[in-house]
Amino acid sequence: MIVYSKRIIKFVNEIKTRTKEILAFEIRVKVLGDRFIDVLRACSYPISVVVYNNKSMLGYFDPSFFELGFHETLMHVSREQLDNIIRHELAHYMLFIQSRGGAQPHSNEFREFCRSKGWGEEVYRATFSLENAKNSYCDDNGILRKIQKLMALTASSNPNEAELAMVKSQQLLLKHNLESKSISELNDEKVFLIRIMKQKKEDAKMRAIAKILETFFVSIVYSRHEGYTYLEVLGSGLNIEIAEYVSEILQSELDHLWKLAQKQHGQLKGKIAKNSFLLGIAKGYCEKINALKRDYSGEIINALTVIEKNLAEAQSMAYPRLRMTKTTRNYCQESSALGERMGKQLNINPAVKSSMTHGGLLEYAKG
Repeated sequence: MIVYSKRIIKFVNEIKTRTKEILAFEIRVKVLGDRFIDVLRACSYPISVVVYNNKSMLGYFDPSFFELGFHETLMHVSREQLDNIIRHELAHYMLFIQSRGGAQPHSNEFREFCRSKGWGEEVYRATFSLENAKNSYCDDNGILRKIQKLMALTASSNPNEAELAMVKSQQLLLKHNLESKSISELNDEKVFLIRIMKQKKEDAKMRAIAKILETFFVSIVYSRHEGYTYLEVLGSGLNIEIAEYVSEILQSELDHLWKLAQKQHGQLKGKIAKNSFLLGIAKGYCEKINALKRDYSGEIINALTVIEKNLAEAQSMAYPRLRMTKTTRNYCQESSALGERMGKQLNINPAVKSSMTHGGLLEYAKG
């Protein structure tokens, strides 16, 4: 997971400054703002830096995003050590550009590039595995397990038991988010980002899943890189883990519900009808969750406001230049209404990944 906090943002800016200096004065390419110029190919490339803490290596270059990643522990190393790791990852970046992705990560070409810049073994051996790498977050109170047990009850054949379990799981998740420093105190604490649902184009299913995931106290941003669209999910470690599990199941189960609707209503055909149906499911499910707020006390309503405000602040920290866009698409009222009715009957119950089986997270109560 990519990590954000005010302290980490400052560290990212320090790395970017040093990266630009190494590009300009050692690799000798022209730097303009947050991009550098490859004169031979008449192209410019981004200087994109992130910090993470869930991988067992000190740095990486991801060609899919033209992204340089650095482990959080590097905040505590010497300037010389950090510079060598920056040089190492920039060598991967430049070699990827020069070879058009054809060079091996630590080949002779990689070593030769380092030598050509006057960099020795301390650079081309700079990235190594971290022993006993820590998880990206720690659930000391077992909140995830408690929520999973409650959500498992939402598949109960007893409607009253299922609804009560949903209410309790939502309230527990709400309470955790209110008390959790990872969301409520952004000055020093961390929020996390993961990328999910890699696909060629944004579609109705992606938008429906994004809307449903937002009920789990995460912020969703659509991101496009190298011809692919992703959902970037930002929030606390617990909320992101739940959202990721839910998305994995919804990707197949929404298609399953569409086929079920077609069997029950033979007149439903075509892309417009399917898109309207999927978005209707999301709308119905979200309305079901929002209806729970009617029974909340004023204190809990205030807590929700605080969580939403802090998520917005976290989003601004991760995406300082984010722009909102609106899209208009064709719409089928009948399919949308049917989707809403089915969405209000969905019960989603995430389970731990190690024990998760297909279909175990989502139940549809037939009316």
